[in-house]
Amino acid sequence: MTDTKNLITDILPIKDFLCLENLSIPEFQRPYKWETKHVKQLLEDIVLHKDKSAYRLGTAVLFDNRDSNEPRTCLQVVDGQQRLITMSLIAHALKLNKEKEPYVSKLLNYKEITLLNQTFNSEITKNNIVINFNEIKREVANFSEDEIRFFLNKCELVCITLFDVSEAFQFFDSQNARGKDLDPHDLLKAFHLREMLQLSESEREKCIEDWENRNDDELGELFSQYLFRIRRWSKRKNGRYLNKSNASIFKGISLSNNTDFPFTYPLKINNVFTDEFNDHLHRKIDNNSKNYPFQLDQVIINGKRFFEMTTFYQEKVDLIKNIQKGIYIKNSEGEWVFDDIDYLQKLKFLGVHSVNDNVFLIFKQLATYGGKNRIGDQYIRTLFECALLYYTDKFGNQDLERVLVKLFIWSYSLRLDLQSVQLASVDNRALEWNSVFSIIREATEPKEIYQMYLERTSEVRFTNAVDIKDLFIKLGYYDGE
Repeated sequence: MTDTKNLITDILPIKDFLCLENLSIPEFQRPYKWETKHVKQLLEDIVLHKDKSAYRLGTAVLFDNRDSNEPRTCLQVVDGQQRLITMSLIAHALKLNKEKEPYVSKLLNYKEITLLNQTFNSEITKNNIVINFNEIKREVANFSEDEIRFFLNKCELVCITLFDVSEAFQFFDSQNARGKDLDPHDLLKAFHLREMLQLSESEREKCIEDWENRNDDELGELFSQYLFRIRRWSKRKNGRYLNKSNASIFKGISLSNNTDFPFTYPLKINNVFTDEFNDHLHRKIDNNSKNYPFQLDQVIINGKRFFEMTTFYQEKVDLIKNIQKGIYIKNSEGEWVFDDIDYLQKLKFLGVHSVNDNVFLIFKQLATYGGKNRIGDQYIRTLFECALLYYTDKFGNQDLERVLVKLFIWSYSLRLDLQSVQLASVDNRALEWNSVFSIIREATEPKEIYQMYLERTSEVRFTNAVDIKDLFIKLGYYDGE
């Protein structure tokens, strides 16, 4: 065992770790999201290595929240909860098996499995525990005594206990930067939670409530396909892939920092004003709360505002994604036709009020044309949607009917120009000197976007996009025959 002033490193067999007193998972941790495939892989690893004298199942990082004057009150899991909950379920399933219970209880020295005494509030966690536990019960029913002994006595965890929560999260960051299988948004969550240490646990839980109610695919898409690309493309930088090495683009400044730079003053003013406005007694009368005035290309504010920003833009992206498709209904003649009225309702957030508006016509065509699900067309759609989100984030719906024509032509000319559209194709388009993203970033009025010069298309190299070509003709941007 390694023991320093702020860190203890130990190697514990599974039976000892699972029975540690006061071991808990704090509420602000992400839900338990392991699927049955992850559980089966862990069980297969255990059985596969049962002939070894010892087998390491990973690392757990804990925060010991005692101070110098009080005894230990709680060991909080900072990293490793997915694996720890699963191993607890395996041990519990073995105990519930009538044939194996006497042997298992003896190996555990008749101690309780600590984490299973905890109350989990997340519905995601509770559902996954039930599903995985049922799978585990079936799998461990065939465990021999040798396999049970190997799991509890010979399988080990590296246990790293830190006494400073900031150091615990820093260690979490460094471990995952070396290649552990966590998504960039998980690392960002840990970083920004560390920036909220001055808040109570209940306040932290409230801040990340919406985050926890989202699945990983939603969060991953929000950050990698929209926020990351807009922030990078607006600065004419490569925006193809968000990964651990460039996730720092979502780390910014801490307003509690004592260093006062002039550029932080507007951020601090907005921060204080937003809180004072929302906390004022008048809000109990008018219920007129305000979001922090986020901008996609602004400096990130660490901590609470980061999670608010995530929710703010997730809601905007949800609205944009909702218009990617419409519904079809039967008309009076029994024919299936696109439901314009329903689709018009979906476009209300963009200020569209008529099926004759160019905005409506463009989005309807994009929702219905035959090749919209091709991979290349999906890349272009993301380019287009990022430009739309960036524009409306800065200018709202002002002059959108005129601006959207330019965003559409600029984005979808790629579809007519190229036989094969790759991610590199849209990335290169976004990095051009006259890119829409550069123009929006520098613009102070909408006319700087809708007056931008775009060449008309005179030659179509990709012939399997007739609907897109027809829309170019309708909008006056096609000079071919």
